[in-house]
Amino acid sequence: MFIVVEHTITNPDVFFGLASRVAEAPSGINALQFFPSVSKDRAVCLWEAKSIDALKGFLEHLTAQSSRNTYYRVDSTKAMGLPTKKSAA
Repeated sequence: MFIVVEHTITNPDVFFGLASRVAEAPSGINALQFFPSVSKDRAVCLWEAKSIDALKGFLEHLTAQSSRNTYYRVDSTKAMGLPTKKSAA
């Protein structure tokens, strides 16, 4: 499934330093798109994962010191521009 995460960034230096750690996501969790604000206080990411809980299990620990996150499942029947799925998530 596709999941959007809205980040309210509380520590930009830490948050933007985490990019290399995203590559360490467990199998079945894939970062697909990243849209940071110019002001560096917000960002939106598109992920592919088996569940919101699986993504939270990885991302909350990673970003605990740098952002508050809101998660929601994308309604892929109404969404536009979604990438082709990488796995059978």
